[in-house]
Amino acid sequence: MSYLLKIEQYEKCYDIGVFESEESIYKFIESIPFVKKEVLSNDYTNYFFNFEDLPDYYEINYNNYLYVISKFSFVPGEDEIYFSWSEIHLWDKKIGPKETFIEGETIVDAYSFSNNEVKNYITKREELYKETKRYYKSKGLKVRRNALGSQDGEYVELLNDSILYLLDPCAIEIWDKSKDIEEFLGKYKKFLDEI
Repeated sequence: MSYLLKIEQYEKCYDIGVFESEESIYKFIESIPFVKKEVLSNDYTNYFFNFEDLPDYYEINYNNYLYVISKFSFVPGEDEIYFSWSEIHLWDKKIGPKETFIEGETIVDAYSFSNNEVKNYITKREELYKETKRYYKSKGLKVRRNALGSQDGEYVELLNDSILYLLDPCAIEIWDKSKDIEEFLGKYKKFLDEI
């Protein structure tokens, strides 16, 4: 598996490159003298640096390729500038023996799902909304979706009234365990009352 390494601060994100292993990433990062290392309780290693530790210009030499880090690429402040990496699929490296999903995740609204779970989740989510719309239309009421792309995610609301539910994994789980929309709405309300 290959990994894409990035440096991130606020909305700034710089792709460093693709590495063949996490060990190569550690070697690259640990060659930078101003980087700090923090091992968290779950054995995850966090690599970061602070703005005040950044030089005007610094070259990282890795396998005779130079990567430049400069304080002029970041925002002054107390927040950490950190490294992150994720598995990345190399499309041309190997042809799959059969049709299969690539490793990794897909963001759906404000939530992340394994690639092989996305279609099922979206199908159930859309089914729930259609059933809700049909149910309230039969009562002479209108519903709509709102807040797509927001930090908290999309929700369904009665027009000129109130939020019915969030279109999130919890709602989909309750929908999965309900025989119809009325049962879902009752279970969802009970869920909200309990939290």
